Amino acid sequence: MSELVNSQASAIERRLARSLSSTRILAQGVRQHNGVIDQFEIYADEVLKAVGGVSNLQLAPNGVISHIHPIAGNEKAIGHNILKDDHRLKEAMLAINERRLTLAGPFTLIQGGVAVIGRNPVYLPSDKGDKFWGFTSALIYLEDLLKVTDLDSLQERGYSYQLRRPAPDTGITETFARSVSPLTEDSYSVSINVPNATWQLIISRAENVSKWYSYNGYIISVFTALLVAWITRFVLLQPEKLRKEVKEKTQELQQLAYYDHLTGLANRRYLHEQLNIVFKEYSRNQKPAVLIYLDLDDFKKINDSMGHGAGDTLLQKIAIRLKECVRSNDLVTRLGGDEFSILLLNTHSTRDVSRIAKKLIAAVERPVTLESKSFTVSASVGITMIPADGHDANSILRNADMAMYAAKTAGKKRFSFYDQSLQSIAMAKLQLEDDLAIAIKDKQFVLHYQPILTQLTDEVTGYEALIRWKHPDQGLIYPDKFIGVAEETGKIIDIGYWVIKEVCNQIMLRTSNLQPPLRFSINLSPKQFKDTNLLENIRHIMQETGVDGRSLEFEVTESSIMEDIEHTNSTLLQLKKMGASIAIDDFGTGYSSFALLKHLPVDKLKIDKSFITDLETDLSDQKIVHGLISMAHKLHLEVVAEGIETKEQHRLLKQYKCDLGQGYLFRKPVPMDHLQNFIYKPL
Repeated sequence: MSELVNSQASAIERRLARSLSSTRILAQGVRQHNGVIDQFEIYADEVLKAVGGVSNLQLAPNGVISHIHPIAGNEKAIGHNILKDDHRLKEAMLAINERRLTLAGPFTLIQGGVAVIGRNPVYLPSDKGDKFWGFTSALIYLEDLLKVTDLDSLQERGYSYQLRRPAPDTGITETFARSVSPLTEDSYSVSINVPNATWQLIISRAENVSKWYSYNGYIISVFTALLVAWITRFVLLQPEKLRKEVKEKTQELQQLAYYDHLTGLANRRYLHEQLNIVFKEYSRNQKPAVLIYLDLDDFKKINDSMGHGAGDTLLQKIAIRLKECVRSNDLVTRLGGDEFSILLLNTHSTRDVSRIAKKLIAAVERPVTLESKSFTVSASVGITMIPADGHDANSILRNADMAMYAAKTAGKKRFSFYDQSLQSIAMAKLQLEDDLAIAIKDKQFVLHYQPILTQLTDEVTGYEALIRWKHPDQGLIYPDKFIGVAEETGKIIDIGYWVIKEVCNQIMLRTSNLQPPLRFSINLSPKQFKDTNLLENIRHIMQETGVDGRSLEFEVTESSIMEDIEHTNSTLLQLKKMGASIAIDDFGTGYSSFALLKHLPVDKLKIDKSFITDLETDLSDQKIVHGLISMAHKLHLEVVAEGIETKEQHRLLKQYKCDLGQGYLFRKPVPMDHLQNFIYKPL
């Protein structure tokens, strides 16, 4: 549930940040043209097309709205003085006083609909210093903002949600978006950082709460009531003693509010407050600082294979090591999960920061013993300089995260400083997310198929279905360019069910053409494998298309099966009951073992192509592959070798008695109509 809620919150946060960036682009145009943008409509139209998700853009010199694009339906707003609008004055004055983007709303518009508006204060240089010019603003409909999430489809699958915020005037929490059905007790919430506020997204699933949790909830409620009564009594009867105890309780609550219970480090909330202090200190004393954002590489694999207890122990040990790498007055924070940050005070030298980053990475990489086993993890590090790389806590954290992601993308085990080009990369990623949503809606995906052959006779026994994106502007896009983003955003689930249905349709087409029955292999992504509706949806597709389950094979990655063994076993058994075959994909790259596999209803292992690439020359790969095949056969499992490209690889795999193979040696993935009469003929 936490992963699901976090993915929806991240989608909202990313979309809002991107949409609000339009105000910065407008502000830059105002500054470049000294307060006058000729042909505003053309300029604004280009910004709207580039950014997306914005209803209209506005210019307000001296706080008075003079330009709106598009103007249709907004004519009455021209001439409106923002600085005399009691309803929005607070956010407008905050923007001016703190010289930063602020967000007003959500609020109901006169013309209908609920929206938020971002206002960016613009200052122009003058003889007497910077002078306030006015605002650049962007109006964003809440409905458009939520379109980037899966909240509507989640409702259909039995989930409920609410979006809340503290009212700017009273601080009272108010709900501004909700599902039709109310929240249940079993809910999960996450904060969404927006300019000058924090929203809260709460999601629950409509299912009966167990008596145990209900009973616990009752006990907690009773305990809370008794505690309040006890405190009240002391307020009335023992004021001095009460003040002392309240002080102690306040300190305990502050510890809970500002520190991570697992590692004892400060948490994200505390870091946020300290960053605000750092920015204020800099405005007074010009004291620079540095924020380092550190993420453990592949921590999830250890957490899944060894259990959460071992994962928690690892995080505790890493926390100690990080603190040992920096000064006592520097702040080490656990941001959540496997993410940490280090705030270095009074630091401005990139050379010093680079040295510290290398020290942190080396400290993380030292082997750690968990349950008598030695493990090694690495870290990816992003670095932002304060105030050069951000104007407030949110922007510094966001940019440090971007830099960390750049380090991870570049190969992990390294650090990266933030630079402006990363904004372009982030914008490109957001554009990819938008394009993916359109691709799903407009059915821009196609399937290519790669033959799977017996190693002994080179006969085709089946095909693996591999997705391609037929982009209207960029042509054919391969999955390595978009599957990661689809997985992150949850769009992979819709894509995955489309693939299953397309494959089933292809099988039925072959059947109608009286072609011999072959097995078609389909990849199930980790997120789709965890989807609570997986089995129900597959059954529905099979019934709708009339396909025989024995024609299907589902490939599950090694990392997927390790996340929840009980769930894995149950799901695989149900798929087997439908007649499908089960293969473990990318075997040899994770932490699973044959001892575990013998308890799972698995039919095949697919040896990852990384072991096949250098098979001709690498003796270690030869021993590993030969050993994997031998062990699999002892468990009565078939073995498929992926990525076969040379005759020598093919010969060695035959020698090792590998059952099946696929790769460019036989045929690259192509549309099915190119494979109607395919027969492999060795040269």
